[in-house]
Amino acid sequence: MESNNFLNDREGEFPGAYEDFLSAKAQGCLQELDLSEEAFEYVLERLLDEGGEECEEDVLVLSGIAFGKFPYSMNLLSRYCDALILSGNPDNALEIMEPYADSYAQVQGFHFLLVRANIAKRQFRHAREHFYKALECTADEAETVDSICAMVQDCIDAQNYREAVFYLERAERIRPLPYEYYNDYAFCYDRLDDPQKAVQYYDLYLDKNPFNDTVWFNMGTVQARLKDFDKAIEAFEYSIALNGGNSSSLYNLAVVYMNLQRYREAALTFEEFVKIDEDILGRLGLGESYIRLERHDEAVEQFELVLADGERTAEGHAGLDTVRAIQSCRSGETERFKELFMKIFVTGTAWLGVVYDMLPHLQHEKWFLEFLENIKKDIN
Repeated sequence: MESNNFLNDREGEFPGAYEDFLSAKAQGCLQELDLSEEAFEYVLERLLDEGGEECEEDVLVLSGIAFGKFPYSMNLLSRYCDALILSGNPDNALEIMEPYADSYAQVQGFHFLLVRANIAKRQFRHAREHFYKALECTADEAETVDSICAMVQDCIDAQNYREAVFYLERAERIRPLPYEYYNDYAFCYDRLDDPQKAVQYYDLYLDKNPFNDTVWFNMGTVQARLKDFDKAIEAFEYSIALNGGNSSSLYNLAVVYMNLQRYREAALTFEEFVKIDEDILGRLGLGESYIRLERHDEAVEQFELVLADGERTAEGHAGLDTVRAIQSCRSGETERFKELFMKIFVTGTAWLGVVYDMLPHLQHEKWFLEFLENIKKDIN
């Protein structure tokens, strides 16, 4: 809201500037757009405030045009290079900045641009060199922290989570970060395979804001990795209570129930999942839970829906073969069972484990053990 008010206030300073931009864009003559340096900055701020992929492209194009008209403007240089970095062109950004290295040697924002460009290129050592130079420059404390936090996201995008934590910690040395950054800490520690530390930061976040369903989902996922299934279930249930449409929480909750062999609860949860999400994994999970509950006809229906979708036909066939193998074995159709078992066996999927779980007596059946030994010989 503050951003909108600020832009509304500035609109009076540059009447018609944004409309001129829209008109020039529609006519394909943006290069001919005649605006002052400040008016260009205003239009770019408005585009950034609106967001969206189309606006990102507009910012890239317009900032390049504006910088071409006012190459001495540090603000427009920053806008253009930032847009280049975000669009995956850090080399172009570095090339544009190179001639200004001496002129802006004492400008913190210039060094921070170099940091971000090097992070985008995964040149993290060079990024740190420019980062330390940036900290030597005099600058507003709040702007410094905001800039460093932007680097955190750059590192996360580059999948270097240790570097992301480094920049988070450096930002916190300057001033305490808003609680929202606890989520970034937790996310990074989770990716660094330190789930205990991730849980600590998710707890800190949820102490401040217990109404974020996505963070509850993240917490549940980490607790499941730690095999603390009671806490995982609690976290996923909180997430679902806050947002019944959070299909990721529904799916993961159902998987936890499956791991705990609580198949009735798993089936109910998968049923809710498939109502709101077309991901075929939900139907495969529901089909398996129905098998575990001896609801074979319903399991067949789910696997037929998987096959109709055409995305995971191999698993759909394996699920169907699993149902039919169980039924064949129980009805004494040994040869039919062997045929179906062989089809499941060669897929190398987890459906084989479902067959063993549902037909535990097989491990004591001489005919089956001999059949299994023959299969292994044939494969070898």
